[in-house]
Amino acid sequence: MAPVRLVVALAFGLAAPGAALAQAALVDSVPHITVVGHARTEVVPDLVTLSLAVVTERPKAEAAAAANAQAAQAMIDAIKGNGIDPKDVQTSEVSLTPVYDSLSDAEGRGTGQKLRGYQARNGVTIRLRDVGKAGALAARLIDSGANEFQGISFRASHEDEIYAKLNAAAMQDALRLAKAYLPAAGVNLGRVLEIAPNDQGGIQPRIFAKAMAPMANVPMTPGTLTYDSQVRVTWELVPHP
Repeated sequence: MAPVRLVVALAFGLAAPGAALAQAALVDSVPHITVVGHARTEVVPDLVTLSLAVVTERPKAEAAAAANAQAAQAMIDAIKGNGIDPKDVQTSEVSLTPVYDSLSDAEGRGTGQKLRGYQARNGVTIRLRDVGKAGALAARLIDSGANEFQGISFRASHEDEIYAKLNAAAMQDALRLAKAYLPAAGVNLGRVLEIAPNDQGGIQPRIFAKAMAPMANVPMTPGTLTYDSQVRVTWELVPHP
């Protein structure tokens, strides 16, 4: 059961500095009840984001950068060839880093490191508005040179509408909970003293994998997303009329 705090206090006349302190003083100065309302819903996602990268390693930094740029351009061309809106494609990572091998002596003790070469990386994120095409697109991009499949995430495009409905439902739940305590207490709800929404968040499943070779259509099942909302509401308690 949702947590409920029923407080009856004597009024006092302290003037607290600041809006927050004044609000706290108001709540504590009158009989009141505080409840937490909850609401939750499951939604089938209609947006999917793919994260892929081209990783290239060469003995020289210039060669690694050049080879990676060529491979990354092939990946970008493949994205464009699949009719993806340019505003739904974003570079997520560009890097060039040295790669070292560990050295050891005959007894297996580490003696240092030796530069092996340089690794260049170019990553992109792609937003798709057709969830069903995500697997086929991922396979095509991997075939075109993307050798690291970094992950996939799903979301709903109408989250504002989802939360608007959830917030209203959470308030109704709080009202229901508060009213359940009134008959035994012999009081009614008066004015609302405080409304404190808690953090909201959709539970978004993510899938992580790496693909280093050409592969068939990547199976992807979006399932459902769970969104929730909760709100803490304080009402003044007043006697029956």
